[in-house]
Amino acid sequence: MDVKNRIASLIEHLQHGLLEREKPARLALLAALSGEHLLLLGPPGTAKSELSRRLHTLMADGSYFERLLTRFSVPEELFGPLSIKALEQDRYLRQTRGYLPEASIAFVDEIFKANSAILNSLLTLLNERQFDNGNERLPVPLVSVIAASNELPEGAELNALYDRFLLRFQVAPVGDDAFASLLTLSQSYQEPAAELKLTGAELATLRKEAEQLTLSPALIRLLHSLRRFLAEQEIPVSDRRWRKVVKLLKVSACCNGQQEADLLDAWLLPHCLWQQPDQQSRLADWLHEHIAADPGFSPQLVSNMVDSWQERLDQDADPVLPSLNEQGYQLYLDEQGQPVTEARGQRHKRNESGQLLYRQPRLPDSVFTEQEIRNLGGNLDQYQPLLEEYVRPSALQPRAWPASHVAARLRQLDERISELADYLAWLRAQQQGLDQRLRQHLWLSPELGERARSQLEQQQAGLSRQHERLQALRQAFAKLPVED
Repeated sequence: MDVKNRIASLIEHLQHGLLEREKPARLALLAALSGEHLLLLGPPGTAKSELSRRLHTLMADGSYFERLLTRFSVPEELFGPLSIKALEQDRYLRQTRGYLPEASIAFVDEIFKANSAILNSLLTLLNERQFDNGNERLPVPLVSVIAASNELPEGAELNALYDRFLLRFQVAPVGDDAFASLLTLSQSYQEPAAELKLTGAELATLRKEAEQLTLSPALIRLLHSLRRFLAEQEIPVSDRRWRKVVKLLKVSACCNGQQEADLLDAWLLPHCLWQQPDQQSRLADWLHEHIAADPGFSPQLVSNMVDSWQERLDQDADPVLPSLNEQGYQLYLDEQGQPVTEARGQRHKRNESGQLLYRQPRLPDSVFTEQEIRNLGGNLDQYQPLLEEYVRPSALQPRAWPASHVAARLRQLDERISELADYLAWLRAQQQGLDQRLRQHLWLSPELGERARSQLEQQQAGLSRQHERLQALRQAFAKLPVED
């Protein structure tokens, strides 16, 4: 059985009989596969310790350790008692057998009750996988720690411990919809078969293979966009944490049998980057909008780009006025019907809708009548020089451009059209077999998968319209008058 099918079976074993615990079960297994740690925030009695015990049954080797911390906990509770024989020989050693330094999977409840006597050794063990025993620093077989707490840490000395948990999840009691199932739930749990369990060597091989994977360009752009969003939300994320997130993304993709980490692997991001519980929902909402949408080709961004090209066309296609007399004035009427003049060399005025600010005279003559001037509140003597040089709209001439200018416009448009066409082809490739990919995805929830499908469809429809607009604009630019 290949790795993907084994992990799929292990996920089923892990979450069997745990109501509304699909996400924390997947996060717990992913944490173990990648060598990271998971923090579960929530009240007692929400299956946090049960999840940890089950996770240990998925490992073929190593021991399990579990402890509840209080404010009065001492290092011996976690790291083992001091060796009396060693003390008789003036050596400070602990008997670590059966304690955290020799465990592969551990559950530490009320983790933030750890005091300063425990903290330093615990940090080294979690991050470096080493334990200082006497004058020696020894490697430990720790795979992953699942920690639980009813509250967030208080005090700066606990911030480093909080940061050691790359994955974080809020666990709530079972909802009303699943309450009836909770009352009739069977307590039996069957360990997976021996051939399904993961050995330490297999975990090391999996992580080494995951390191060779790359991030897709779309995922890199998504992470750039997410980083800007986090800055706007004032959610700090250290460079070390970003590096760990990348490792997690690659392990997620490798377990799923992919050649690179892509947008669908971003499902885990909201569980890695929040500092306060209320931030998690904002991150989840952001991800729901971007799980399948490349930020570099968002419909709004592309629409703005096409609008800017439309404005360039309007400017290039603007007609010019014929030469004026020595006084250099032209007469227009504004939207209120009042006379407006412009000096020679200025472009004729337009309103916000782009319409010229003049009106065709009601009489066929090329000048306004005396009565019309008086009706407008004007002075005939004042406007007479202007009226003599009044030009009808039909006298406006199209503007001719150098051939190099038009060629440059067409070349730039061709580049945008080609880029958008390539991305539309990528979207079509993403949609091919999407249903099967979503069904076979190890980690993606059905809800998020449906969001991804909907986004792909909406993005393709919106960008196809913008692609058509760009092609029409290119045709219009190609028809611009060119200077001889």
